[in-house]
Amino acid sequence: MADSSNHAIIFGASGLIGWAIVNQLLRGYPRYGSFSKITAVTNRPLDTSESLWPTDSDQPDLQLFSGVDLHKGDGATLADSLKQAVKDVESVTHIYYLVFQAVEDDIEEVAINRRMFQNVVDAHTILSPNLQFVAFAGGTRGYGIYTPGGTFTPPLTEDMVKNLPPDYAKTVVYPAYRELLSAASKGKPWTWCEVCPDAIIGFTPNGSQFSLALHWAQYLSLYAYNHGVGPFATEAATSPVEVPFPGNAAGANSLFSPVSSATIARFMIYASLHPETCGGGRLFNVADNETPCKYGEIWPHLAKWFGLVGVGPVAEKASAPDNSMGVGQLPESTSLLPPGEYVTKYRSIFKQHGRENAATKGVGAGHRQLDSVGYWLTFDRQLSITKLRETGFEGDKHPVQGWLSAFEMFRTAELIL
Repeated sequence: MADSSNHAIIFGASGLIGWAIVNQLLRGYPRYGSFSKITAVTNRPLDTSESLWPTDSDQPDLQLFSGVDLHKGDGATLADSLKQAVKDVESVTHIYYLVFQAVEDDIEEVAINRRMFQNVVDAHTILSPNLQFVAFAGGTRGYGIYTPGGTFTPPLTEDMVKNLPPDYAKTVVYPAYRELLSAASKGKPWTWCEVCPDAIIGFTPNGSQFSLALHWAQYLSLYAYNHGVGPFATEAATSPVEVPFPGNAAGANSLFSPVSSATIARFMIYASLHPETCGGGRLFNVADNETPCKYGEIWPHLAKWFGLVGVGPVAEKASAPDNSMGVGQLPESTSLLPPGEYVTKYRSIFKQHGRENAATKGVGAGHRQLDSVGYWLTFDRQLSITKLRETGFEGDKHPVQGWLSAFEMFRTAELIL
């Protein structure tokens, strides 16, 4: 296991998984004393006083290094920056890499993201002689889900990533990451692994363009308010208020495998402390539950938290055929405003009730892709987590649990009403 000399550095610490890794380490996962130092690295500005990370006296030492642009220069440039800003950077033993920059051109996106990760690995090759493990998070994009209708027949198993069509594979950065780490770790004392989540359900204090939970939470929060439900409603609703699922029937009924950011964080830490069973470039699917679920099953639970009655999608007269849409695509017209447009229309309500964070720290540019979830993901895409279970990691959790925990945190952070 670990000892008190372990020093974790988390790149992308303000994102869904990165924030959760810092949170879990500060809370003593897997046990107090596993790590003595934590360095959180972010590009976006973040203050520890607004992070909602715990501040117990017996937790590991935390350093926050914000404003880091991994694009700039090369590994040596980054090494210089880290050496100046991070105390005891030479003692880093574990790297958790959660950085991703979305770019409109897929080929350029791969090149940019590969270069950033290369800079990180090169920097720590210079700085960190005691490095033991590198863990990064991929995703089901690596199984071809950005192709309308998907690519493989589920359940999706880890070996399928080797069989991506070449034209699609070159648009995904994960193969480049694997190649990079395989080369960099050759002959070195450290090893690595990759984790693959599907829908990630979690919290960040400053919003995230990849957060479906925040996207829907802001939508449901405003929808409830406008229909006389919730803590700020001025005129109480006189009857139950229904809110339809934002998608079509196929989107509501397709099978998938959601996972809370806490579960991913805990497994990445667990894996990094068990290199003999989780290292060697292994890939692990990660989900909260072995049994897949449907958005149509989850939606009523999410709506109920806001005092609403979640119902199925509105039947549209003219709708695109199932499995015909790609990521970010929506029907030409819908009878209800998509969540992103609804939040944009009523965003001023957040400010009216002193929720400045809600008004300024939502999902931003990610709203279009998140709006398309219920229309684009109309095919089964559930994950096999047999390999995950074989590691001895934790058992199943209820898939709704992560959503409701995130909602509580959003309210605490004033990201919703």
